[in-house]
Amino acid sequence: MSDTPISLKYQAAPRNGAALFTSLFAGRPTQVRVEQQAIRFDAHWHGARADAARLAQYRQVCGLPDTGTLPLLYLHAMAMPLHMAILSHARFPLRLLGLVHWSNQLESLRPIANGEAVDMHCTLDGIEATERGQSFAIHTTLSTGGSVAWRETSTFLSPLGRSKSGKKPAPDGSEPDWGPPIAQWAVAANAGRRFAGPSGDWNPIHVSALTARLFGYPRAIAHGMFSAARCLALLQQGLPANAPLALDLRFKRPLLIPGQVALHTVQGAAPDQGTTRFVLKVQPSGEPHIDGTLRLL
Repeated sequence: MSDTPISLKYQAAPRNGAALFTSLFAGRPTQVRVEQQAIRFDAHWHGARADAARLAQYRQVCGLPDTGTLPLLYLHAMAMPLHMAILSHARFPLRLLGLVHWSNQLESLRPIANGEAVDMHCTLDGIEATERGQSFAIHTTLSTGGSVAWRETSTFLSPLGRSKSGKKPAPDGSEPDWGPPIAQWAVAANAGRRFAGPSGDWNPIHVSALTARLFGYPRAIAHGMFSAARCLALLQQGLPANAPLALDLRFKRPLLIPGQVALHTVQGAAPDQGTTRFVLKVQPSGEPHIDGTLRLL
Protein backbone atom coordinates (compact mmCIF):
# COMPACT_ATOMS: atom_id res chain seq x y z
CA MET A 1 0.00 0.00 0.00
CA SER A 2 1.00 3.61 -0.49
CA ASP A 3 2.25 5.11 2.79
CA THR A 4 0.40 8.38 2.27
CA PRO A 5 -3.39 8.29 1.75
CA ILE A 6 -5.21 11.01 -0.15
CA SER A 7 -6.67 13.19 2.60
CA LEU A 8 -10.08 14.88 2.29
CA LYS A 9 -11.51 17.14 5.00
CA TYR A 10 -14.95 18.78 5.15
CA GLN A 11 -16.83 21.00 7.58
CA ALA A 12 -20.08 20.65 5.63
CA ALA A 13 -21.60 17.98 3.39
CA PRO A 14 -19.34 17.44 0.36
CA ARG A 15 -20.83 18.74 -2.88
CA ASN A 16 -19.85 16.14 -5.44
CA GLY A 17 -22.03 17.05 -8.43
CA ALA A 18 -19.34 18.45 -10.72
CA ALA A 19 -16.72 15.83 -9.78
CA LEU A 20 -19.26 13.04 -10.15
CA PHE A 21 -20.31 14.27 -13.59
CA THR A 22 -16.67 14.50 -14.69
CA SER A 23 -15.87 11.02 -13.35
CA LEU A 24 -18.69 9.46 -15.37
CA PHE A 25 -16.98 10.51 -18.60
CA ALA A 26 -13.37 10.06 -17.50
CA GLY A 27 -12.84 6.77 -19.35
CA ARG A 28 -11.86 4.87 -16.24
CA PRO A 29 -11.42 1.10 -16.58
CA THR A 30 -13.36 -1.62 -14.74
CA GLN A 31 -10.08 -3.33 -13.78
CA VAL A 32 -6.90 -1.43 -12.94
CA ARG A 33 -3.20 -2.23 -13.10
CA VAL A 34 -1.42 -3.66 -10.08
CA GLU A 35 0.38 -0.40 -9.33
CA GLN A 36 -2.97 1.43 -9.14
CA GLN A 37 -4.42 -1.01 -6.64
CA ALA A 38 -2.52 0.55 -3.71
CA ILE A 39 -4.72 3.68 -3.75
CA ARG A 40 -5.69 4.90 -0.27
CA PHE A 41 -8.10 7.57 0.96
CA ASP A 42 -8.70 9.12 4.37
CA ALA A 43 -11.79 11.37 4.50
CA HIS A 44 -13.29 13.35 7.37
CA TRP A 45 -16.53 15.28 7.76
CA HIS A 46 -16.63 17.09 11.08
CA GLY A 47 -19.94 18.10 12.63
CA ALA A 48 -22.17 16.11 10.28
CA ARG A 49 -25.89 16.32 11.01
CA ALA A 50 -28.89 14.64 9.42
CA ASP A 51 -30.89 16.86 7.07
CA ALA A 52 -34.35 17.00 8.66
CA ALA A 53 -36.28 17.01 5.36
CA ARG A 54 -34.31 14.11 3.86
CA LEU A 55 -34.59 12.18 7.11
CA ALA A 56 -38.38 12.59 7.14
CA GLN A 57 -38.55 11.49 3.49
CA TYR A 58 -36.34 8.48 4.21
CA ARG A 59 -38.62 7.37 7.04
CA GLN A 60 -41.69 7.82 4.87
CA VAL A 61 -40.26 5.83 1.94
CA CYS A 62 -39.00 2.99 4.16
CA GLY A 63 -42.02 2.82 6.46
CA LEU A 64 -40.07 3.74 9.61
CA PRO A 65 -41.44 5.49 12.70
CA ASP A 66 -39.78 8.59 14.17
CA THR A 67 -38.27 7.31 17.42
CA GLY A 68 -36.21 10.45 18.02
CA THR A 69 -33.02 8.64 16.95
CA LEU A 70 -31.55 8.03 13.52
CA PRO A 71 -32.52 4.78 11.75
CA LEU A 72 -29.78 2.17 11.63
CA LEU A 73 -29.30 2.39 7.84
CA TYR A 74 -29.98 6.12 7.47
CA LEU A 75 -26.49 6.58 8.86
CA HIS A 76 -25.19 4.84 5.74
CA ALA A 77 -27.17 7.36 3.67
CA MET A 78 -25.63 10.19 5.70
CA ALA A 79 -22.19 8.85 4.84
CA MET A 80 -22.94 8.68 1.10
CA PRO A 81 -21.62 12.20 0.32
CA LEU A 82 -18.29 11.26 1.88
CA HIS A 83 -18.25 7.92 0.04
CA MET A 84 -18.98 9.72 -3.22
CA ALA A 85 -16.24 12.27 -2.54
CA ILE A 86 -13.81 9.34 -2.54
CA LEU A 87 -15.27 7.48 -5.53
CA SER A 88 -15.60 10.58 -7.71
CA HIS A 89 -12.14 11.90 -6.82
CA ALA A 90 -9.91 12.48 -9.83
CA ARG A 91 -7.39 9.94 -8.54
CA PHE A 92 -9.84 7.11 -7.83
CA PRO A 93 -8.97 4.70 -10.66
CA LEU A 94 -12.04 2.48 -11.16
CA ARG A 95 -15.09 3.23 -13.29
CA LEU A 96 -17.93 4.38 -11.05
CA LEU A 97 -20.82 3.14 -13.17
CA GLY A 98 -21.13 -0.61 -12.91
CA LEU A 99 -19.79 -0.91 -9.36
CA VAL A 100 -21.76 -3.45 -7.32
CA HIS A 101 -22.49 -2.98 -3.61
CA TRP A 102 -21.51 -6.50 -2.53
CA SER A 103 -21.97 -6.59 1.24
CA ASN A 104 -22.38 -4.39 4.29
CA GLN A 105 -21.44 -5.04 7.91
CA LEU A 106 -22.25 -2.51 10.60
CA GLU A 107 -22.46 -2.08 14.35
CA SER A 108 -24.66 0.44 16.13
CA LEU A 109 -23.07 0.88 19.56
CA ARG A 110 -25.44 3.56 20.79
CA PRO A 111 -28.35 5.49 19.26
CA ILE A 112 -27.70 8.89 17.70
CA ALA A 113 -30.37 11.56 18.20
CA ASN A 114 -32.08 13.08 15.15
CA GLY A 115 -30.24 16.40 15.31
CA GLU A 116 -27.01 15.26 16.94
CA ALA A 117 -23.69 16.28 15.40
CA VAL A 118 -21.20 13.51 14.64
CA ASP A 119 -17.67 13.32 13.30
CA MET A 120 -17.55 11.04 10.26
CA HIS A 121 -14.39 9.28 9.14
CA CYS A 122 -14.06 7.10 6.02
CA THR A 123 -11.07 5.15 4.80
CA LEU A 124 -10.35 3.14 1.67
CA ASP A 125 -7.21 1.00 1.87
CA GLY A 126 -6.51 -0.31 -1.58
CA ILE A 127 -8.16 -2.43 -4.25
CA GLU A 128 -7.98 -6.22 -4.21
CA ALA A 129 -8.12 -8.63 -7.16
CA THR A 130 -10.63 -11.48 -6.75
CA GLU A 131 -11.95 -14.19 -9.06
CA ARG A 132 -15.08 -12.09 -9.64
CA GLY A 133 -13.30 -8.83 -10.32
CA GLN A 134 -11.62 -6.09 -8.31
CA SER A 135 -12.97 -5.34 -4.85
CA PHE A 136 -12.50 -2.61 -2.26
CA ALA A 137 -14.06 -1.62 1.05
CA ILE A 138 -14.98 1.74 2.53
CA HIS A 139 -14.76 1.75 6.32
CA THR A 140 -16.90 4.39 8.05
CA THR A 141 -17.05 5.44 11.70
CA LEU A 142 -19.37 7.99 13.30
CA SER A 143 -18.13 9.38 16.61
CA THR A 144 -19.54 11.67 19.24
CA GLY A 145 -17.70 12.94 22.29
CA GLY A 146 -14.58 11.15 21.14
CA SER A 147 -16.16 7.67 21.17
CA VAL A 148 -17.46 5.59 18.25
CA ALA A 149 -21.26 5.32 18.13
CA TRP A 150 -21.66 3.54 14.77
CA ARG A 151 -19.35 1.87 12.26
CA GLU A 152 -19.65 -0.04 9.02
CA THR A 153 -17.70 -1.71 6.27
CA SER A 154 -19.22 -1.43 2.79
CA THR A 155 -17.65 -3.75 0.23
CA PHE A 156 -17.89 -3.02 -3.50
CA LEU A 157 -17.05 -5.07 -6.57
CA SER A 158 -16.03 -3.93 -10.02
CA PRO A 159 -17.02 -7.13 -11.84
CA LEU A 160 -15.11 -8.79 -14.64
CA GLY A 161 -18.38 -9.25 -16.52
CA ARG A 162 -21.79 -10.76 -16.08
CA SER A 163 -21.89 -14.54 -16.39
CA LYS A 164 -23.54 -15.73 -19.61
CA SER A 165 -23.95 -19.33 -18.46
CA GLY A 166 -27.21 -18.80 -16.63
CA LYS A 167 -26.07 -21.28 -13.99
CA LYS A 168 -27.02 -20.58 -10.40
CA PRO A 169 -24.40 -20.89 -7.67
CA ALA A 170 -24.40 -24.28 -6.01
CA PRO A 171 -25.96 -24.24 -2.53
CA ASP A 172 -23.38 -24.19 0.24
CA GLY A 173 -25.30 -26.56 2.49
CA SER A 174 -25.85 -23.94 5.22
CA GLU A 175 -29.37 -22.89 4.28
CA PRO A 176 -31.81 -23.27 7.17
CA ASP A 177 -35.39 -24.43 6.89
CA TRP A 178 -36.89 -21.00 6.32
CA GLY A 179 -40.52 -22.03 6.61
CA PRO A 180 -43.32 -19.67 5.58
CA PRO A 181 -42.59 -15.93 5.23
CA ILE A 182 -43.32 -13.56 8.09
CA ALA A 183 -44.24 -10.81 5.60
CA GLN A 184 -44.73 -10.19 1.88
CA TRP A 185 -45.00 -6.94 -0.01
CA ALA A 186 -44.95 -5.34 -3.44
CA VAL A 187 -42.14 -3.02 -4.55
CA ALA A 188 -43.38 -0.30 -6.89
CA ALA A 189 -41.79 0.63 -10.21
CA ASN A 190 -40.87 4.08 -8.84
CA ALA A 191 -39.27 2.75 -5.63
CA GLY A 192 -35.78 3.48 -6.94
CA ARG A 193 -36.55 7.12 -7.73
CA ARG A 194 -38.31 7.62 -4.39
CA PHE A 195 -35.40 6.19 -2.42
CA ALA A 196 -32.68 7.92 -4.45
CA GLY A 197 -33.50 11.37 -3.05
CA PRO A 198 -33.21 10.72 0.69
CA SER A 199 -30.45 8.12 0.29
CA GLY A 200 -28.32 10.13 -2.14
CA ASP A 201 -27.84 7.06 -4.36
CA TRP A 202 -28.78 8.08 -7.92
CA ASN A 203 -27.14 5.10 -9.63
CA PRO A 204 -28.92 4.90 -13.02
CA ILE A 205 -29.63 1.16 -12.64
CA HIS A 206 -32.16 2.12 -9.93
CA VAL A 207 -33.96 5.16 -11.28
CA SER A 208 -35.51 4.09 -14.59
CA ALA A 209 -35.91 1.16 -16.94
CA LEU A 210 -34.29 3.20 -19.73
CA THR A 211 -31.04 3.83 -17.85
CA ALA A 212 -31.02 0.33 -16.32
CA ARG A 213 -31.10 -1.18 -19.83
CA LEU A 214 -27.79 0.57 -20.56
CA PHE A 215 -26.26 -1.80 -18.01
CA GLY A 216 -27.98 -4.96 -19.16
CA TYR A 217 -31.06 -4.99 -16.93
CA PRO A 218 -34.53 -5.27 -18.51
CA ARG A 219 -36.01 -2.97 -15.86
CA ALA A 220 -34.77 -0.81 -13.01
CA ILE A 221 -33.63 -2.71 -9.93
CA ALA A 222 -34.34 -1.87 -6.30
CA HIS A 223 -31.63 -0.40 -4.08
CA GLY A 224 -30.29 -3.11 -1.83
CA MET A 225 -30.19 -0.68 1.10
CA PHE A 226 -33.86 0.19 0.52
CA SER A 227 -34.80 -3.49 0.67
CA ALA A 228 -32.68 -3.90 3.80
CA ALA A 229 -34.34 -0.89 5.47
CA ARG A 230 -37.78 -2.36 4.75
CA CYS A 231 -36.65 -5.63 6.36
CA LEU A 232 -35.33 -3.80 9.42
CA ALA A 233 -38.64 -1.98 9.88
CA LEU A 234 -40.05 -5.43 10.69
CA LEU A 235 -37.05 -7.13 12.29
CA GLN A 236 -36.49 -4.40 14.90
CA GLN A 237 -40.05 -4.58 16.19
CA GLY A 238 -39.99 -5.89 19.73
CA LEU A 239 -36.28 -5.20 20.25
CA PRO A 240 -35.22 -2.75 22.99
CA ALA A 241 -35.26 0.73 21.48
CA ASN A 242 -31.67 1.61 22.42
CA ALA A 243 -30.14 -1.86 22.13
CA PRO A 244 -26.67 -2.07 20.52
CA LEU A 245 -27.01 -4.06 17.30
CA ALA A 246 -24.88 -5.66 14.61
CA LEU A 247 -26.15 -6.12 11.08
CA ASP A 248 -24.53 -8.21 8.35
CA LEU A 249 -25.98 -7.86 4.83
CA ARG A 250 -25.10 -9.79 1.69
CA PHE A 251 -26.61 -8.64 -1.58
CA LYS A 252 -27.43 -11.65 -3.75
CA ARG A 253 -29.60 -11.21 -6.83
CA PRO A 254 -31.13 -7.99 -8.16
CA LEU A 255 -34.80 -7.28 -7.60
CA LEU A 256 -36.40 -6.03 -10.81
CA ILE A 257 -39.11 -3.47 -10.12
CA PRO A 258 -42.02 -3.55 -9.99
CA GLY A 259 -41.70 -6.81 -8.09
CA GLN A 260 -42.82 -8.89 -5.14
CA VAL A 261 -40.75 -10.07 -2.17
CA ALA A 262 -41.18 -12.32 0.86
CA LEU A 263 -39.24 -12.06 4.13
CA HIS A 264 -38.25 -15.25 5.96
CA THR A 265 -36.52 -15.45 9.35
CA VAL A 266 -34.95 -18.02 11.65
CA GLN A 267 -34.23 -17.26 15.30
CA GLY A 268 -30.88 -18.35 16.69
CA ALA A 269 -30.74 -20.94 19.46
CA ALA A 270 -28.07 -21.11 22.15
CA PRO A 271 -25.31 -19.98 21.89
CA ASP A 272 -26.73 -17.65 19.22
CA GLN A 273 -29.73 -16.36 21.14
CA GLY A 274 -30.48 -12.75 20.23
CA THR A 275 -29.57 -13.45 16.59
CA THR A 276 -32.04 -13.40 13.71
CA ARG A 277 -31.02 -14.79 10.35
CA PHE A 278 -33.18 -13.56 7.49
CA VAL A 279 -33.56 -13.75 3.74
CA LEU A 280 -35.63 -11.58 1.40
CA LYS A 281 -36.73 -13.68 -1.57
CA VAL A 282 -37.91 -12.50 -4.97
CA GLN A 283 -41.36 -13.81 -5.83
CA PRO A 284 -42.44 -16.08 -7.39
CA SER A 285 -38.98 -17.54 -8.15
CA GLY A 286 -37.83 -17.71 -4.52
CA GLU A 287 -34.34 -16.50 -5.42
CA PRO A 288 -32.59 -14.60 -2.59
CA HIS A 289 -32.35 -10.85 -3.02
CA ILE A 290 -30.69 -10.16 0.35
CA ASP A 291 -29.68 -12.38 3.20
CA GLY A 292 -28.23 -11.39 6.50
CA THR A 293 -28.15 -11.53 10.25
CA LEU A 294 -29.29 -9.09 12.91
CA ARG A 295 -27.99 -9.63 16.42
CA LEU A 296 -27.92 -7.95 19.78
CA LEU A 297 -24.46 -6.92 20.94
